Amino acid sequence: MTQASAYKEPHHVMLFFEEKEITNEQHTCIRERISYYENLKNMGKVLLSGNFWNQARNFIIVYVIVYVSSDTELEQIIDNDPAVRNNLFELVRAIPF
Repeated sequence: MTQASAYKEPHHVMLFFEEKEITNEQHTCIRERISYYENLKNMGKVLLSGNFWNQARNFIIVYVIVYVSSDTELEQIIDNDPAVRNNLFELVRAIPF
């Protein structure tokens, strides 16, 4: 995992996740992930999210911009992501701003 920052004050972080191969059985986990980030959005923690596809649409990068009070909160958000916990997505970059 790329270290986010040494920020101690509230800040934004853009997270980039790379999708690993997902089977049909794992779609429930993806729905849980969507719900997880919707809940965070309702709490004011997620500002924006979306997907980047390559031209052949066989490779996806998912991005999420979060607002956190500390790096500890950021780590908790990442660690509690259902797709990260189930090894379906991998955090490839975290850019604080």
